[in-house]
Amino acid sequence: MITKKGREGGFSLLELSIAMLIIAILVAVVILMVTGFFGEARETRLQADMNSVKSALNTYMIDSGSPPTANGSLPPPGEYAPIDFDASFTQAGKTFTFYPDYIETLPKHHDEGLWRIDSRGSVSVDMDPKEY
Repeated sequence: MITKKGREGGFSLLELSIAMLIIAILVAVVILMVTGFFGEARETRLQADMNSVKSALNTYMIDSGSPPTANGSLPPPGEYAPIDFDASFTQAGKTFTFYPDYIETLPKHHDEGLWRIDSRGSVSVDMDPKEY
């Protein structure tokens, strides 16, 4: 094995810098997770999706005269009906669908039946906001 005389083994300054950078990134991610930064992001996303669905639902109900549910009616008081994002109605020979005609982007968990409407037409999501 050929070795250079007078040079001792060890890490170079570049290698040490890269290792410290990786450790700093890992520490930053852990701090963000501990402080709840990602949980707040989920709740913010839920609120944005909630506002989008409420607005689209109100417009859809004004135009069609019925809510976007499987049977086209509101549930009895104290109960909920899942929002049907594929609900549609025909007006003047043209068919309008809740998605994509009234809501541009589908919210998370739209296909799991968690988005629901009550007897007053209020929108809610049947899950913990921190898990959204």
